[in-house]
Amino acid sequence: MIIPFEDDDRKNAWIFMKPLKMDLWLTTGFFFVFTRFVVWVAEHRVNEEFHGPPGKQVGMIFWFSFSTLVFAHKEKLISNLSRFVVIVWVFVVLVHTSSYTASLTSMLTVQKLKPSVTDIRDLIQSKEYVGYQQGSFVEGLLKNKAFDTSKLKNYSTLEQYDEALSKGSKNGGVAAIFEELSYIKLFLSNPKYCAKYTMVGPIYNTAGLGFVTLSLSLSLPVN
Repeated sequence: MIIPFEDDDRKNAWIFMKPLKMDLWLTTGFFFVFTRFVVWVAEHRVNEEFHGPPGKQVGMIFWFSFSTLVFAHKEKLISNLSRFVVIVWVFVVLVHTSSYTASLTSMLTVQKLKPSVTDIRDLIQSKEYVGYQQGSFVEGLLKNKAFDTSKLKNYSTLEQYDEALSKGSKNGGVAAIFEELSYIKLFLSNPKYCAKYTMVGPIYNTAGLGFVTLSLSLSLPVN
């Protein structure tokens, strides 16, 4: 069967959020706030840089927390507790940043193309529309595979294949097209289609296509 590739995520404006799962983002945010609170509690009574009006203290601790993310904090820490907390936090930030950068770089540089469907049973269970060549024996094969007759669509040209697969099953097209192997190779050999579609799934052997070679022998009279 012929199926389209999934869309590449590199054009997504929110791709920078994808390297980390939501629970990891929330955990990072929690420890960010927790570290800020512990440093403020430990330094407030002994460090003059953390003294002043409430607004100044809040601004100072926010600035200190954000500066540790890029290892640019300049405030001097006096309490051993705050020093220990910041050492652990900076180490976690270093590992976290390295992992995030590597994952994001991979997403931006490696083409994330993969088949949208890999198993014929998925198409049957999800009741997706599928296509086949008009007048082909493939229609009977699909019915024998338990496809719903109302979910079968026939097409007669490669351009119609492209249009149906581009639309998708939910937009008036199909999720996959079943075709004879020789025609699939012809379709995928076209530069316009080979980058958009691929062939997956098992190959079923049937008596659907054959070639016959005829030889003709002539007898001429000899004088």
